Amino acid sequence: MKTFLMLALFLLLACSDPWGPGLSITVTHPPAGGVQSDLSYIIKWVLSAPDYSNTGILLFVDTDLNPETGLIQISDTLSVESSGYLWDCSLFPEDDYYVRVLLFEGSNTVHDYSEGTITVIHESI
Repeated sequence: MKTFLMLALFLLLACSDPWGPGLSITVTHPPAGGVQSDLSYIIKWVLSAPDYSNTGILLFVDTDLNPETGLIQISDTLSVESSGYLWDCSLFPEDDYYVRVLLFEGSNTVHDYSEGTITVIHESI
């Protein structure tokens, strides 16, 4: 009987949370110390997302940590099964860019900014 009650409580709690196991995303690269790049950089993240059909990831770069100013989208919708993206920064102006990832499920979203920046520096040949 105790096992049945614990199972029933678990199912009740799981069903009451529309996010299931939870929705979260964290940028891991660029790391806190930042990096430099000339042509491209692989942005990486870890995430937790329920298995829904309309779940995806969007990537942005930003020169500050304010999404209302200077936010530039750099990807189309990516699969939640991905864990990295090769950003072609060769045509971006030299500057320091934070990465903002947005994980969505329908109209529900969570996001994270990188702790460090990607400093785009174009090498002279």
